[in-house]
Amino acid sequence: MTTPRQTQNRAKHWNGRIAEADTEKERAGVWYDACRTLARQAERDGKPDVWRKLTATLHDFYKSNGG
Repeated sequence: MTTPRQTQNRAKHWNGRIAEADTEKERAGVWYDACRTLARQAERDGKPDVWRKLTATLHDFYKSNGG
């Protein structure tokens, strides 16, 4: 279970990382890291299905962009 304070801290962390990113490529890397971090936390919280959802989203992105 995530507390409101944890949510605020996480938002502050990722917003800071996004603000430091200079390019779209760097921002994409930050969001990829954030999604993986979220999936690991969800798995620890007993919600491993988040990995399947992330995989499906990435696969759809790949297919819709020429892959």
